[in-house]
Amino acid sequence: MNKARWEEIMAVAARLFREKGYRATTMDDIAAELNVTKPALYYYIDNKHDLLYAICESATERLMEGAKRIMDEPGSVEEKLRRLIRWHVNMFSAHGDVFAVYLAEEGELPPEKRSFIRGLSREYESYYRRLLEEGIREGRFREVDVPMAVRAISGMCNWLSVWFHPDGKYNADEIAEIFFDLFLQGCRKKD
Repeated sequence: MNKARWEEIMAVAARLFREKGYRATTMDDIAAELNVTKPALYYYIDNKHDLLYAICESATERLMEGAKRIMDEPGSVEEKLRRLIRWHVNMFSAHGDVFAVYLAEEGELPPEKRSFIRGLSREYESYYRRLLEEGIREGRFREVDVPMAVRAISGMCNWLSVWFHPDGKYNADEIAEIFFDLFLQGCRKKD
């Protein structure tokens, strides 16, 4: 399979799914946008569900790849948390269509595939939980409801795919720094 063509198919499908919605987008729409016949499109993908799954899997794999690397690198809890937030924000700002579709449409997947994707999402969030729990144990962070704090940071970062514009007031790294500061100030143990 031609990897560049496959990436193009996923990018076009993600954009159309985001613009029109998964259900309203047809394989004919995707083929027309790519300027190929529908049979040519089926050379790369069996059906629309498989295309949605590939988009969701790509999103979660991208997140996991960076998170695993960050967790393996040396650094304090705060440094790793800053890097993880920066990674999260940069992924959602650079690949807005893919991540918007992943968040909005993964419920359209067949149950077994949806379960797998949600499992990867929980695994990704576990890195935030581990950092927060470690920070609490070390006395760097105050006692917080860790699952709620993880939902808060995930929500801040995830919604970026809806409102971020590259030509806006802040770039992705500046937004990540703002998010990190907000989050850290809320969790930091007061002397």
